[in-house]
Amino acid sequence: MTRRLLRSLAEPDSRVCAALAGLVAFVVYLRTLAPTVMWYDMGEFVTASHVLGIAHNTGYPLYILLGKLFTFLPVGDVAYRVNLMSAVFASLTVAVIFLIIQELTRSRVAALIGALTVAFSSTFWANANWAESYPLNAFSTALITWLLLRWRATGQIWHVYLAVLAFGLSIGNHRLIVLLAPGIFLFLWAGRRGLGIGHWVRFALLFLLGLSVYLYLPIRGSQEPALSWAQPADFSTYWSMFLTGSSRGEYWNFAFLDRLDVLAVFPLHELMAFGLILAAIGLVAVLKRDRLFAAYSLLVCALVGFLVLTYSIHNVFNYFIPAYLMFGIWIGYGVEAICSFVTRRGGVGRWRFSLVRPSLRGSLAVLVLASLPLTLFARNLPVVDRSQDYSAYDFARTTLERVEPNSTIVTDSWTASPLWYMQLVEGHRLDVFVSPIFSVPGQDVNAFIAQQFEKGRPVYAAEGLRGDVDAIRDRYFVQPIVLNGIESMVTNVLPKPDYKDHLVARGSFYRVLQDPPTLSVEEVPPSARLDVPFGDAVSLVGLSTEPEVARRGDVLQMSYYWRLEAPAEEDLQATVFFTDGDEAVQLRQGFPLWWQSRELGGSLYPTSKWGVGEIVREEYYVLVPRTVEPGSYYVRVRVHDGTPELAASAAGDEVASQARLVYVVPVE
Repeated sequence: MTRRLLRSLAEPDSRVCAALAGLVAFVVYLRTLAPTVMWYDMGEFVTASHVLGIAHNTGYPLYILLGKLFTFLPVGDVAYRVNLMSAVFASLTVAVIFLIIQELTRSRVAALIGALTVAFSSTFWANANWAESYPLNAFSTALITWLLLRWRATGQIWHVYLAVLAFGLSIGNHRLIVLLAPGIFLFLWAGRRGLGIGHWVRFALLFLLGLSVYLYLPIRGSQEPALSWAQPADFSTYWSMFLTGSSRGEYWNFAFLDRLDVLAVFPLHELMAFGLILAAIGLVAVLKRDRLFAAYSLLVCALVGFLVLTYSIHNVFNYFIPAYLMFGIWIGYGVEAICSFVTRRGGVGRWRFSLVRPSLRGSLAVLVLASLPLTLFARNLPVVDRSQDYSAYDFARTTLERVEPNSTIVTDSWTASPLWYMQLVEGHRLDVFVSPIFSVPGQDVNAFIAQQFEKGRPVYAAEGLRGDVDAIRDRYFVQPIVLNGIESMVTNVLPKPDYKDHLVARGSFYRVLQDPPTLSVEEVPPSARLDVPFGDAVSLVGLSTEPEVARRGDVLQMSYYWRLEAPAEEDLQATVFFTDGDEAVQLRQGFPLWWQSRELGGSLYPTSKWGVGEIVREEYYVLVPRTVEPGSYYVRVRVHDGTPELAASAAGDEVASQARLVYVVPVE
């Protein structure tokens, strides 16, 4: 009995090892988890879960219902709890991937390396850190795959029943799961001799049972929840949402050759050359040893490739995740094949290691192969770590505190989501109407703004992924208020895929006016006076801040006073950097952490219209990042022609050295 007990301790159950792999991933995800509400879908899913609302197309009923359960957890704020759901399902995915690889290779080492490679790949890890539907979809993909493999191994039909039910349910989370449908039928066709008419009927009924989660839309929609994209709440709207929504048609593009580079660069960035080589070795092993699973996994990857080539959404890199799961399984196969080759044969030809004991050869091979997930971990940690990112929360809180009563904010769903969170979850400023009109195709934004003015409501505009403020300028005057306070993705600005996980504060918040404001002043208040010339054209003759000591996570009101010294033939721009005690620009992910950029006169009154000797006053709010250390920060201003490129703005010390020191701001 003692011998059996020692053997069981030396050879732990695969389920225990899988749980440990998932636990390792969960600890990492918990460390890098976003602490509160984020932008875009991430904020919308949190708010919709809290109020049991209806999210954008396709409604995401399964996600919303599960998210509601997580809102009851007694940890963090509501947003943190729903963010935690992503970490949980991502960790469960890692555990199931371990079980799949162990099932196929009978190697726990291969299973651990393959599973942790998936865990620490950048796209998968980034989505584990905030409220998104992709981790739940990844878990469904892994679970269905494992259930099909267990059915093949044991012949127990209940595995298929669960797989079909999970497939139907998962459609209520994200349509990406549909890519598994041909593979599921492939497994069922391979095992068709053991299936009768009764089985197929039960498959259909269980699929419909899972799909019935979509009944949530009409049931909840009829109750008019606080957040609902099902408007008007009628059958045609629900049916459109179920079919992914008519607005999605704009994303389809069948010009395959235009997007081949996407297929080429993203997997290489995700898994590096070493990982792709291991996956290729593993695929060869799969083709030799398990043709059914080889066909299944290749089919999933082929369908992912087709989708990526034809669906031109801005974050299409997330749609690679089902393929990355298959790559992870292939990597496990590759690890097992290499370890087996090294330990059993000792090489071929001149490459023989017979003088080295098999156990030592195996240990060395494992160390080399384990460098893949370890390297991914070290490379991706600084980029995907969201644990200190309060930018969306601070922007929404400080913005809502400062807009006028009964205001209307026009924006897109990217920037609207944290504002909705502050209103519907934390109960702030319910008098403010936040409209995501920029994200609704075919809407006349100017006509909508005119209606708001007719109702006597002050109007503001916020930039985001689709915030076309330039269209408003055709009819109204747009005055910047909060500069560079809105983070957004930069995938369409900087080279892909290196910057796919970066969020950069570059969007601004504006006041929409029917009449132009007066920016000229007679004189500069004595307490604000400066005399800092920028060439022969313009001088900064005054600057003041309120409060005098800035607080991290709050706003700093800055008033600039400019004087034109000579006629300006071109409109001038100003870029402001806040440098630390070492006079260096603090960077986050290679971008300035704290900066401003705008046209002098805020595009309302450009320098080409100023008179010589005229003094122009600008007033802006700037968010003070929570991550800056307390101390004195130097305000350095650079005046130049043309709008600075985002990449050039990330040059840090080089750009700061070109900017003149004009002021010092204490931060506590």
